[in-house]
Amino acid sequence: MIIKETAEGILLQKFDDFDLRHTFDCGQCFRFREEESGAFSGVAFGTMAVFSKRGDSVLIENVTREAFEKEWSRFLDCGRDYARIKRTLGCEPVMREAICHGYGIRILQQDFFECLLSFILSQQNNIPKIKKAVEAFAERFGTRREYKGRYYYTFPTAEQVRDLKAEDLSFLKIGYRDTYIVDAIRKVNGGLVSREEIRSLPYEQAKKILMQINGVGQKVADCVLLFSCGRFDAFPVDTWMKKAMLALYGVKEKEIPAYSEKRFGAYSGFAQQYLFYYAREAKAAGKL
Repeated sequence: MIIKETAEGILLQKFDDFDLRHTFDCGQCFRFREEESGAFSGVAFGTMAVFSKRGDSVLIENVTREAFEKEWSRFLDCGRDYARIKRTLGCEPVMREAICHGYGIRILQQDFFECLLSFILSQQNNIPKIKKAVEAFAERFGTRREYKGRYYYTFPTAEQVRDLKAEDLSFLKIGYRDTYIVDAIRKVNGGLVSREEIRSLPYEQAKKILMQINGVGQKVADCVLLFSCGRFDAFPVDTWMKKAMLALYGVKEKEIPAYSEKRFGAYSGFAQQYLFYYAREAKAAGKL
């Protein structure tokens, strides 16, 4: 990959194994949206960024080289050889087919606090509703900024919402999940849950710490581990994945954790994303 700084932002040349729609519309993040032009705009690390294809390159507007090297490179998982991962996973026909559908997925490494609250909000919700709730939370408690005449809101830090109460979230209309959000905020601010500690622990121990938060079960914990803590051995299981694993591999829900660990190992998270994207595509086409 070659990084060039332009008047518009950062231009990534020879940045392979990356597709805008595959990455930003596969259910792993909720603040990026497709523009009419085909570009994707969204907010991360307090900045509105606009991603667009420029031939074989990717332009990221409103991001400096310094910010890219500090935050966005890790966000895009730039240092990883996705071609090698796909070759390893694609040695069997089911996964090879799934990879063909989602070949441009990169697993984003998001802000820990934002990822945690977003996936708590995701429970019993579809993606449009999740995006709406996450955006409303940012608008109410984040900081307003402007880019090219467009206002946007940063996702608040844990400190900014330290004193939040469940009743303060009534506008979100999320029912019982408001107490889960408050509990997560308190435990992050109290140091009982931290990204640094979670990254340093074995997978099962890290997962147990996250599940101390009210409302954080197996699936939410695995999503946070995978999408913000770099734990690529996590394999989140939701309704889509239950159906996909049964239809594609004949594996029942209770068998999935052991099966994914044995079959995909350290690449479980990558396998999950390819299968998740494929399951959605196959469902839409009436094939699953």
